[in-house]
Amino acid sequence: MDANKPVSKPANAKKEFKKELETKMNSALPEVKTKLGEKKFQRRVKKVAKLLVKGLHKKDFATNNGTKKKINGSSKKIKKAKNIKTKNAEPVVSA
Repeated sequence: MDANKPVSKPANAKKEFKKELETKMNSALPEVKTKLGEKKFQRRVKKVAKLLVKGLHKKDFATNNGTKKKINGSSKKIKKAKNIKTKNAEPVVSA
């Protein structure tokens, strides 16, 4: 019967990440949870997670986050300042 089950849709990575953030905030902030109360705290945690995930895109989750493009060191060379001598430069005389 397992073969007759419909294929489930792949889980939305953005939603999973949002839920993961919520659980981590719940475990990291127990003091705030006791002071605010369960209902207010959960509402605020959901809002914060939503704001944090807002700027992320699907393409960020599609690829493995550990494999990012590496910057080639040779292409990002810093130009060093050269000693520029002026024609009319006068030596400084200290008295």
